[in-house]
Amino acid sequence: MKTKSEGKSHGTFALLENVAPNLFRHSENQSYWGVKKINGKRIVHALNTADRKTADGKLSEWLADLKKVDPANRDMTLAMLLDKYEAARNGLAQSTLTGEQGRITKFRESFPLPMETPVARVRNSDIAAWLGLVGEGKRASTRNQYRAFVRALFDFAVSDTVIAKNPFDPKIIKTAKREPIIRRIPTAQEFEQIIAEIRKPTWKAVKGKRGGQRPLYQQDSADFAEFLGRAGVGQAEAAGLTWSDIDEERDLIHYRRKKTKFSFNTPIYPWLKPLLAKLRKDAGSNPQGPVFKIRDVKKALRGATQRLGLPPFTQRNLRAMRIKRLWEQGVDVKLIAQWQGHRDGGTLIMNTYTETFGSNAAIYERAQLEKAAAAEEAVIRIAALTKAA
Repeated sequence: MKTKSEGKSHGTFALLENVAPNLFRHSENQSYWGVKKINGKRIVHALNTADRKTADGKLSEWLADLKKVDPANRDMTLAMLLDKYEAARNGLAQSTLTGEQGRITKFRESFPLPMETPVARVRNSDIAAWLGLVGEGKRASTRNQYRAFVRALFDFAVSDTVIAKNPFDPKIIKTAKREPIIRRIPTAQEFEQIIAEIRKPTWKAVKGKRGGQRPLYQQDSADFAEFLGRAGVGQAEAAGLTWSDIDEERDLIHYRRKKTKFSFNTPIYPWLKPLLAKLRKDAGSNPQGPVFKIRDVKKALRGATQRLGLPPFTQRNLRAMRIKRLWEQGVDVKLIAQWQGHRDGGTLIMNTYTETFGSNAAIYERAQLEKAAAAEEAVIRIAALTKAA
């Protein structure tokens, strides 16, 4: 529907005949129009019908929408809306805010309509055209981020009584389907190679950019990367680990998930104990504070995989490797989820690693069959003993 202000509708208004309060009929094509004067300004709105009954319904709907809009906001432009929206989002986490500011800048620079355009004149087709432009060649997740942003922007305009309805139509602008995820998870052998390469790099000894000797050893980075792979926890949880969190008497490590603030425990796995013993020895007789001196090993990991000619494994991949190995070794997925600080009984793990676990379906089936066979054998043995007695 097209709304015209008094200054842009002299020709049309001259042909309109008043047939009821706020309802006018075009003298030539018999179409109906709504007319309302607000704060001395006449608003003319095409109802796009020549049927009186339909026109009455559309007029009532239009007048109701007008009441939802603050007259002071009627001329708010896109530029003004973006400024208000950006100010309202300042309380977000810095990582979220950085992405949001990037999308706001992109909107200012490339939206099909000028930023001086009143918000009320934006149509779904304008939004769709912009999303097609900024989403071209991008991953589905990125396109969906832009989609969510622009929908939230105009939801904000509705809540702030700038417009009565959000022009964004989710039935037309649908969520982009995500591409299948290929998870690169190192094998046990590749993991050991990576840790050894980080611990003692094979690069040539050359001077650094500032003239100093490039380090030949990266023990701190190697310790951190090794812990991720052997403990099967995230980089944030490992970085926040303190010596007081390691309870060697009860063979437990206490963690706190950074995202959810949820506390959980994992056993001190047998394959993790040698590393912990090394770390404690390096830290002294009565270690206090953080276990690790660094918070991530992205650069060291990238360098090691490049030198070894391996895929670009990430810190998440090291954690995934341990999850996968626990699953392959027959540990119940509910217990694995518990050791990850999840409270969904393993749903997230199975959904996330479906394609990875599926590639080893035979291993899983064999493990489950062995469990079932052992249980069945125990039942038969008990029945036989009962019968003999």
